[in-house]
Amino acid sequence: MTPPMTCSISPAGESFPLPSKAEYTDELKRIEELVRQARSEMKEIVVVMGLGFVGAVMAAIVADTKNKNGKNSKFVIGCQRPSPRSYWKIPLINRGEAPVKAEDPEVDVLIKRCVVESKTLTATYNSDVLQFADCVVVDVQCDFAKKELGNMKSGEADMAALEDTMRTIGEKIQPGCLVLIETTVAPGTTEFVAWPILKKEFARRRLQEAPLLAHSFERVMPGKQYVASIRDFWRVCSGCEPMARARVEKFLHEALNTTDFPLTVMDRPIESETTKIVENSYRATILAYLNEWSLFADRNGVDLIKVIDAIKMRPTHSNMIFPGPGIGGYCLPKDGGLGYWAYEHN
Repeated sequence: MTPPMTCSISPAGESFPLPSKAEYTDELKRIEELVRQARSEMKEIVVVMGLGFVGAVMAAIVADTKNKNGKNSKFVIGCQRPSPRSYWKIPLINRGEAPVKAEDPEVDVLIKRCVVESKTLTATYNSDVLQFADCVVVDVQCDFAKKELGNMKSGEADMAALEDTMRTIGEKIQPGCLVLIETTVAPGTTEFVAWPILKKEFARRRLQEAPLLAHSFERVMPGKQYVASIRDFWRVCSGCEPMARARVEKFLHEALNTTDFPLTVMDRPIESETTKIVENSYRATILAYLNEWSLFADRNGVDLIKVIDAIKMRPTHSNMIFPGPGIGGYCLPKDGGLGYWAYEHN
């Protein structure tokens, strides 16, 4: 039997020992002191669950938020599981280094500024910090698992990580804390999977208040405009009830550039969830469609660029895209599957 790993190795090869159980108490005390200082400065406490390619940059953007007087208004705690696969992100962030590499130079500058200069961002492995949160942003993955290659219909939404995270949040947050799911999920997940989990945990703790749960999907595009694709981009949001909807509107107006990129507010989370799935599956369908015609053109000696240029002369078809290498990346291949799964299960 292979012994468990006792360290986490970064992509650059640097090794970090995993924290022992004895270290959890001191880590919580470290965060508690930072929170005490932040509250004395009237800052809102935000916990970001998941420090991947969305969560790490979102955490820094929120940590960089300033009020009308130009003062930092939020203190952000990024929380990541202390697993061999991902623990290394925590010490990197706490040194002011980005755990994600991108073409956008603003990523490194932003994280360093928030950690080292303004001191509005820290990272931890101890999920007990959820007790301090005024707002929790959820950026953990929701996958789609195919059982057969090429057969999306037999696949299933894999919500295990999201469900575990929601359960942990429900166990530890205070009543009145807003929980915002940014993850792309199957339509219906926020209302019919995540909310019941939070309610069950609140009931177990004998809390009378209803949990405040909202949804606002990310549209992050890693590349030269990485930061802008989160901060300076159009957002859609919704809440499970009016208070959550009002709270998520306020939070996004403060953290993101909604002046130049207006916020769209939906009535229910299933509407905002469906917006992301339709958006991505529409894009995937068009890419797949043009790829099929590209294969046809290649076999038959047809110049498809010339064909598309001829079609685009018609005003109603002027936005027709040119073919690429097919469908790739992480999001487009799976999001249509999440939509189909929701169609079959809702």
